[in-house]
Amino acid sequence: MPEILGATGLVVELGARRGLLRHRAGMRAVDGVDLSIAQGETFGIVGESGCGKTTLARALLGLQRESSGEIRLEGRTVSGLEPRAARRVRDAVQYVHQDPGAALDPWWRVGATLAEGLAIHGVTDRAEQRARIAETLAAVGLDAAMTDRYPHELSGGQQRRIGLARILLLRPKVVILDEPTAGLDLSVQAAVLRLLRDLRARFGLTYVFISHDLSVVRRVCDRVAVMYLGRVVEHGSAATIFAEPRHPYTRALIAAAPHLDGRESGPSLPGDPPSLRAIPPGCRFHPRCAAAAETCTRREPVLEEAGLAHAVACLRWRDLAPETPGRDAA
Repeated sequence: MPEILGATGLVVELGARRGLLRHRAGMRAVDGVDLSIAQGETFGIVGESGCGKTTLARALLGLQRESSGEIRLEGRTVSGLEPRAARRVRDAVQYVHQDPGAALDPWWRVGATLAEGLAIHGVTDRAEQRARIAETLAAVGLDAAMTDRYPHELSGGQQRRIGLARILLLRPKVVILDEPTAGLDLSVQAAVLRLLRDLRARFGLTYVFISHDLSVVRRVCDRVAVMYLGRVVEHGSAATIFAEPRHPYTRALIAAAPHLDGRESGPSLPGDPPSLRAIPPGCRFHPRCAAAAETCTRREPVLEEAGLAHAVACLRWRDLAPETPGRDAA
């Protein structure tokens, strides 16, 4: 399938200050990321908190200005703009909040919130608004009477559906989903995931799926990028990433993930990721990696092919014997 959203050499600095006489460098929350997301796929982005997943999503969306690099949408370069202008040219990309309840005004009924989004995007006719809202609510499995409720009257699953409806009303092509199943019971998670699958097929959507839950990523994503300290350290098909992880960080994440079948998880990663202001030299992961060698402290790895449509940034991936996912490999 053709690329619908992509990035090359994308860098996002946070906290940089530029003045006439003084310049303060920022922290590189995203550092040289390359992505190519195909039309109609579900592309997963995983990693620990603070790895740059959400900042990357905000840059792709246009809410966070990139410091350098290129962003492409449907074959057009859309980078290099101020956030307000960037959002206008990227209105085909929309974002579903991690906490949809917090994104709803507690003083507004659901119908008023949904109508506001349409009005902002130029749909001001009340009859057309009501028709589109009723159609979209039906698509996400909710009754039109839901428009009379306030956010506090909705369950977690209903809030997720309203969040999806709010975005689908704008007829996007790419939807960024930030932890779409976080905080939900397993039965509600399953219902939300089925809904996402059905909506993707019905509306021809492309998903960027940000999640800590590797069991969900494994089930729903076509391809996966693994991030650590602002960089993609491994990417490939979900089947390959989970069956043959090559980077020690990817292996450790998979090993530490909880299992629904009762098997014990591996140990958690040792320590915490270092500060973005004090990134270690060489491989960024080497202070926490049991497989690190002396060369890892000096040389910075780059992504290289590790198989068909599979790339890894590790100096020692060829030396590390393949291990079965689920065992500690860090």
